[in-house]
Amino acid sequence: MNQTTITIIVLILFLAILLFISNKASKSNVATPNDFFLANRGLGTIVMTMTTGASYFSTWTLLGAIGNHYRDGVWFSAFAAWAVVHALFIWLFGSRIWYTGRKHNFVTPGDMMEKYFKSSKLRLFFSIVGIIGLVPYMLIQITGGAFALSSLTNEAIPYWVGVLIMGVFVGIIVTLSGGRGAAWSDTFMGFFFGCVLIFITVIFVIKSGGFNAFNALQMVAPEILVNKGDFWGIFETALGLGLGYWIMPHMWQKFYSAKSPLILAKTSIITPFWNSWLMALGALFIGMFAHTPGLVPGLTVETSDRIIPLFFSSYAPIFGAIVVAAVIAAGISTINSALLSSASLLVNDIYARFIKKNASSAEITSIGKWTILLMTLFIVILSFLPTAQGFLVPVAALGYSIVMQLVPSALGPLFWRKGTLAGAISSIIVGELTLTLVYLFGSPLPMGPGTSGLILASFTFIIVSLFTCDNDEEIKVTFHKEIEKVYYPDLAKETSKKEQII
Repeated sequence: MNQTTITIIVLILFLAILLFISNKASKSNVATPNDFFLANRGLGTIVMTMTTGASYFSTWTLLGAIGNHYRDGVWFSAFAAWAVVHALFIWLFGSRIWYTGRKHNFVTPGDMMEKYFKSSKLRLFFSIVGIIGLVPYMLIQITGGAFALSSLTNEAIPYWVGVLIMGVFVGIIVTLSGGRGAAWSDTFMGFFFGCVLIFITVIFVIKSGGFNAFNALQMVAPEILVNKGDFWGIFETALGLGLGYWIMPHMWQKFYSAKSPLILAKTSIITPFWNSWLMALGALFIGMFAHTPGLVPGLTVETSDRIIPLFFSSYAPIFGAIVVAAVIAAGISTINSALLSSASLLVNDIYARFIKKNASSAEITSIGKWTILLMTLFIVILSFLPTAQGFLVPVAALGYSIVMQLVPSALGPLFWRKGTLAGAISSIIVGELTLTLVYLFGSPLPMGPGTSGLILASFTFIIVSLFTCDNDEEIKVTFHKEIEKVYYPDLAKETSKKEQII
């Protein structure tokens, strides 16, 4: 039995399991936005941990990050640096997002921003930026899976067939099962591609010399063991990946979906060990050890995003087929949540807010399903553009950078009471404009587009907020008092006593 046949059989079995899980989840669905988009806000610890991790780690983890380690060596260890802060971010930002979301029945990030700043315009800004940022992130899932399938079968399954398989299947399962199905399938796929990554890492270490692997690497490729000294490159990578963990719309909505803040607390403890260090260090070892002569047949800089498929195309066909299934699992487990989130932004923040304000819950859910199918078609079409088929990490970084410009304005309802509507809107405009100009024309400063935009957006938010004020401060005061009561009960009591005295 040849490699192509084995790959097709394994892929069919894998997709059948996902379809079964999605169908099982769909039987519990209710036609409401809370249920369809947020799994009825009932995710427990294991599912929450796996769905946040699987929705964040994607084909760029099993393909793009490994390719970057091959090309850049230890420099790209910035990929591992952000893992430290994820646990902190889950508690600092995730728990506050959960609390306000549960109290005010928020479905999208834009819901919170409009409620707090009393501005439908800001809600629209948040949604448009979120959708635009999710597009490149969704794109790399389909292109990465299609490239892996094509590489392992020596192009017997061409790229365009892989794109259609990924696109059609994702569209079906997300439309069928919504947020609950995405979370359940993420749990299965997260365990699956996590275990496969461990397995591949062990194989590469053994094949590269075992305990002497790094000594051997020093002989054949010493340059990848030396940091390039690009501080701003490392900083921007770590910043984008770190902040992206909570500001990306599909991750923000994961926090809404938790059953309780205790679930988020447990998730924050588990995340660095399973979801973070595993993915980061596995990619590091595989990418660097791929320099071992003869280990990966046909490997070049241009094909470095396909190290794993190239390796298994000539070694242990059955394992290679399982690896491709893992790559596709990584892609599906990310794009399903991103598709669901982008549809919720379009339907809740644009259609139901500006086009048909009296839309029923059932209608919003139905429109959401059609929107998922249309978004899937759009991403599939983009996958055939040459610019969409470049290195995976730069494409993903573009998505992170776009959404990262929302961070300063989001800190208003979560932390900083003095933030104003004018500050929030101007910070987004300045951030995105700076990002675009630096991306297109470059900059004399060492910072990249994402960091440049974020720095200027942050200054803009603070300065404009200090020199402006909102007409109605009551909702903002109430927002922060509610958070203080939960997080700082003693301080809230003292503040309340002082107010009574006054």
